[in-house]
Amino acid sequence: MKAHPPDLPPSYRSEYFEEIDSTNSEALRRARAGEAAGLWIFAGRQKDGRGRDGRSWVSEPGNLHASLLLRPACNLQTAAQLSLVAGVAALDAVRALTDSAGKKLDLGLKWPNDLLLDGEKLGGILLESSTAPSSEDIYVIIGTGLNLASHPELDDIVATNLALYGHNAAPHDALIALAWSTQKWLDIWHQGENFNCIRKEWLARAIGLGKSIRVKHGGEEIRGLFDSLDENGALLLDCGEDGLRRITVGDVFF
Repeated sequence: MKAHPPDLPPSYRSEYFEEIDSTNSEALRRARAGEAAGLWIFAGRQKDGRGRDGRSWVSEPGNLHASLLLRPACNLQTAAQLSLVAGVAALDAVRALTDSAGKKLDLGLKWPNDLLLDGEKLGGILLESSTAPSSEDIYVIIGTGLNLASHPELDDIVATNLALYGHNAAPHDALIALAWSTQKWLDIWHQGENFNCIRKEWLARAIGLGKSIRVKHGGEEIRGLFDSLDENGALLLDCGEDGLRRITVGDVFF
């Protein structure tokens, strides 16, 4: 483990690991031990990287694997909004890394936590939160994975990476872009007071809005039109005669 150069926003610090079990796991350990907010943990490779619902996340060298420890002054329900904050921040970070090269990439967000490029998965976000021991204070870990140099071959998801589009972004540069973008959108979010702004920005980057989608969770599959997000970030699905359905968890398919 080693500290990294101070290219991050002033309120942040980072620690780099050549190899680690999971950046989220390390950030969780630090949070439980009382580590202050603002710490980025990132690694060259994860041995046990994971995504939402405990899914394995392939974490090869050359890609970005990073987790941010936060201690927001809000409740856990409000803190869940940070998943959308992180999505907007991640997409804008990729834009910052690539827009200067010429043609803009076709980037978009898929509810609840995927970043897509030309409809294929470029990255994902894993939000984990809890209450600190012997305290009502909460901590939140925002884990972000971006396929910079390579991508996994998955059975159920088509993935891609930036190198295929001629962008050779280094993980350190990607972390810096992500940290500055995250700081910007956290300031706008302002402990949840301006979530409506985040919601609008997320919807402006959304894929599938107004179109027919399928949402799977457990053994259930629901079909309808992607209508919007509610005031807490839940997906609103127009199911026709069955009315508007509020979805808080699930996988979206187009």
